[in-house]
Amino acid sequence: MVMKSNGTFRNADDSRSVDVSRRKFLAASAVGIAGLGAVGSATAAPDKHTLVITGTGPSTSYSFTVGGNLEKSTADGASINSSDEIVGNSAHGGVGNGTDAYTFTGPLYSFDFDQSGAIDVDLDGEAARVGQRPDHTLVIEGTANYSFATESYPLVSRAYGATIDQDDRRNKYGAAGSVQSGKDAYKYDGELQAFDLDGEARVTIDGKAAHVGQRPDQAVILFTDEEYASAEYEFTVSGSVREVLHDDRGEGADGYTIAGNTVSGSVWGNTYDKVAFDGQILSLSSNHDSALNVYSNYEKLQ
Repeated sequence: MVMKSNGTFRNADDSRSVDVSRRKFLAASAVGIAGLGAVGSATAAPDKHTLVITGTGPSTSYSFTVGGNLEKSTADGASINSSDEIVGNSAHGGVGNGTDAYTFTGPLYSFDFDQSGAIDVDLDGEAARVGQRPDHTLVIEGTANYSFATESYPLVSRAYGATIDQDDRRNKYGAAGSVQSGKDAYKYDGELQAFDLDGEARVTIDGKAAHVGQRPDQAVILFTDEEYASAEYEFTVSGSVREVLHDDRGEGADGYTIAGNTVSGSVWGNTYDKVAFDGQILSLSSNHDSALNVYSNYEKLQ
């Protein structure tokens, strides 16, 4: 599923390949990126790169993930601070009126920073265009089946030596797959909203534990793909309703209602509801089945 420019949704095939043409970061100029090799390339360039992060105002926190050999640097007069942490191939730090720098090999997979201050980020002396790169890198390592929901369209990745195969499936709302004593990786923007795991696996976001056992199992999204269509719905889950992630009206205002482990509401036109919960959906009903679309994590339910 993909969203139209007017906010409604239309059907699209669930791609099993790396469809990098959909991502905003490919709009970046080749300057500063060509030296990193193609995004997701199985053979990352061995050359060392220098990333310089300069603060121009209040303190700004950042995190990023690279191909390998990540180290702190004093390039461009940068200071080395113990509070800036390297975890594997990821770094987590903060910069105010100063400069942090790092060297690494391979691609710059993702870069995220908060909006509390301002930063300039240069890669090998040129603008790194970090606003056009994915925010986070998610890695699943072990033997397990999994599915998850994100705020944005996730991209499969070869970060941390992950493999890409036909079991890695993703769409607008999340992804699903399996690992057999191996690694899967994804890049995405925004938040990881839900994660369901069947098996044993270590799951990290930007090198740090993702604590998926504390997150909701599923995130269900309900919407219509017809501009003037409306549909009422009701569903019951086997666990608990954890959080309303999005709605356009608010509880009790012709929007959703929650009674125990049952959620009911209505959507129409450009509106949609998204709810995080534990367990599985036990029942789902609607007065307009042909208009209502329902996804839970990656899986299309209706």
